[in-house]
Amino acid sequence: MTSHSFITPRTKLIVCVASLLTFVSLGGCRKTSKTNSNANSSVVTTAPGSEEAKRQAQSLVEEGKELYKNDQDEQAVERFKRAINQDANNAEAHLRLGMSYAALEKKDEADSEYKKSIELFKKKIQTDSKDGDAYFYLGEAHSFLHRDDDAARAYRQATKLKPEDEEAFYQLGMAETRLANYPEATAAFQKALELDPNDYRASDAIENAKEGTERIKEGKKHAEDMLKKQQENANANGNSNTSANSNTKPTPKHSPRKP
Repeated sequence: MTSHSFITPRTKLIVCVASLLTFVSLGGCRKTSKTNSNANSSVVTTAPGSEEAKRQAQSLVEEGKELYKNDQDEQAVERFKRAINQDANNAEAHLRLGMSYAALEKKDEADSEYKKSIELFKKKIQTDSKDGDAYFYLGEAHSFLHRDDDAARAYRQATKLKPEDEEAFYQLGMAETRLANYPEATAAFQKALELDPNDYRASDAIENAKEGTERIKEGKKHAEDMLKKQQENANANGNSNTSANSNTKPTPKHSPRKP
């Protein structure tokens, strides 16, 4: 005998209810999963200006510095731009971007970034007047724009705040040299060599500064000698004129005619 299976109405009702519950359950799981996915993506996305964004920006700056050091200037530009997107107030990122543009011979873009970095470093200094690095980088930006007076002032303050910073003394010496302040440049290079006796740059630069000092001394001496000769000639001419006048007979005065 062949047995036939069959489903009663009650069984059908149970199956339908179970299927409905399963569908709702699966739909609920998919919805929950999607919600969790969105939540996770919002955690990964970093809001510009947040502390995490600032950390990411500085990390990109460090990557860019290594690329720049290895002459990979286009890749460095990309890193510094990303850093600025994360933190628009990262002064060093603007400065480094300017340096990379300069290496790519994009002067206008470089100068624009230097000027932005100057504004931002000045703000940093207003917040923390003891930030020696900010003063040093401010000096760098001014130097790249050929503002040697401003650069020297910034470097000088950096050396006061960081008296062990050999690079700050060297750059101060270079700025003073460009300003023809050779004694001040010599003193700065001397300090740089005290901090690092193996700095060949400072060794060469201090010799140039000393030569500049000698040239100024010679120039002053020459000017003084010329002035002295001019005074001697003037005195000689004055005495000669006086002597000539004394040997000349005075013109006799005519007596007024009587009316």
